[in-house]
Amino acid sequence: AFFIDGRFRTLFCVLFGVGLAILYDKHGQTNALPLLNARLKWLLIFGVAHSVFIFSGDILINYALAGFLIYKELGNHQAIILKKAKTYFAIGFVVLILLSLIPSEPIYRGSEEYLAILAEWQAGYGNQLIQQIIFTVIMLVFSLVCFVWVTAGIVLFGVYLYRSDFFNNGLSQLQLTSVVLVTLVISTADAVIRVNWPTLAELNMALATLSALFCALLYIHIMIKLAKKVSVLKALFAPVGRMAFSLYLLQSIVFAIFFRYSNIDFVNEATRIDYLNLCILFSLVQLALAAIYLKLFSVGPVEWLWRSAYNKSLQSVIK
Repeated sequence: AFFIDGRFRTLFCVLFGVGLAILYDKHGQTNALPLLNARLKWLLIFGVAHSVFIFSGDILINYALAGFLIYKELGNHQAIILKKAKTYFAIGFVVLILLSLIPSEPIYRGSEEYLAILAEWQAGYGNQLIQQIIFTVIMLVFSLVCFVWVTAGIVLFGVYLYRSDFFNNGLSQLQLTSVVLVTLVISTADAVIRVNWPTLAELNMALATLSALFCALLYIHIMIKLAKKVSVLKALFAPVGRMAFSLYLLQSIVFAIFFRYSNIDFVNEATRIDYLNLCILFSLVQLALAAIYLKLFSVGPVEWLWRSAYNKSLQSVIK
């Protein structure tokens, strides 16, 4: 509730907005809009394929849909971009709150319902494929109703931050104090509800979404300040950033195999700390893998495939 839930999804949404802004500013409106349109179309295709065939908890579809919602607004003035960012986020957040009012019972590990669901997921790839298609459709509906609005708001906020030179300066002292206090207050409310009212899981999602926005700012601020003092950080993390798309798909493949085939009992025994340790371990593996790979090649394999696909789309449009 304080350090993990939703923080990195939000951080990546901010960085996705930064990427859109960089491309737009580099190519200019006339050239950037067709380029972004082609990139987003292929991102959506990759997202659907990933969600159906590998892992239905995909985020790429949401990125692509949010991108389609806002990419034509990248030429607006900063004040308009910030206003629209707040509006989109508020729309999605209000819908999340309304959805949280619908009563639901949590599924506990070891219950009959839990075991039935687990049996379906471990019944073979064909059955998993059916489950993932169903879940992809459900997630697409939820995305269009609320998630895409929240994401669009955060993405636009990332555009605003980039053009405000935030990634060079970080937060002011007053802003930093305010962000820390807001994060602590909302995260405390989230934690209290998690412990005492587990049936309000959807409300936790809404609170985590809100607190994550402030906490992600805090994390970025810390990295900005550290990078100025510890020069090795750039060399350490830049390779991962350059092939983030490839690593995202790789971790889905690795963990799909791990959870569904090689270690099927892990989900019945693991604690949150076990999951955290697993994430940290694989993060270290990805840091090493990215550094080694980019000494041999100039671009990640999925990045190359994505670039080739949208460039061909652009050439078709030009012709």
